[in-house]
Amino acid sequence: MPIELERALKLRKLHLEKGDPDCDHEYEKEFFNGIPTGDYACKKCGQSISKSSYLKIMKVRESLD
Repeated sequence: MPIELERALKLRKLHLEKGDPDCDHEYEKEFFNGIPTGDYACKKCGQSISKSSYLKIMKVRESLD
């Protein structure tokens, strides 16, 4: 399920207000007004990462399975 940039920013603000605790990130494609930004954002804490970083993380996770 995609995440809107505005929602990701709100989640990030709330997460930082809690002291930026560790997060087991669950990234989703990030959109701005329905248009893909090319980035990914965590649906738990709102952290945004580039597509290339996302692909690297997924590759590492797959190798651990």
